[in-house]
Amino acid sequence: MPLPAVLSFLKDTRGALTWRPRDLEECLKVGRQEAARILAILEMQGYVRRKENSDEYLTTSAGESVAGSKAPRLKRERVEAALDTLAERIARVNRDPRAAFTVRKAVAFGDFLSGRNELQAADLGVMLTRRRAGGEDQEEAFLAELRAKNRFVHLRRYQNWMSERRHRRLV
Repeated sequence: MPLPAVLSFLKDTRGALTWRPRDLEECLKVGRQEAARILAILEMQGYVRRKENSDEYLTTSAGESVAGSKAPRLKRERVEAALDTLAERIARVNRDPRAAFTVRKAVAFGDFLSGRNELQAADLGVMLTRRRAGGEDQEEAFLAELRAKNRFVHLRRYQNWMSERRHRRLV
């Protein structure tokens, strides 16, 4: 399991008081043995701690820090609306023959999939295909334009692990 995928799970736990190994299994789509190995490593690193006399875990402040999580303060409706707006913007860009890129794949993940009402900004992995020649800086500018200063979504370059964990597909 890639480290960024595990850290994305830790980020998702920020708003939960406790969580169970089953939550890790479901989020990362791994089996019980793989989840146990991941938990052992996270415990050794001090990123998670087992709650006394329980099968529940807590994410420590070190785990929250290494995962880059923030206190959940965004409303579910606003995050969902931002993702819907971004999906529409992506569809529009993909139809535009003058656009420098097309969005081949876009998957959203984060604590918005948890069902909680207070959330962090959603993460969105985006895979681009270049329509015409240009530099790397054009790709960054295109992603910034696509995001349009939306504080409810963080855009990142797509990596395979993003589709292997629990996610919502936008393209």
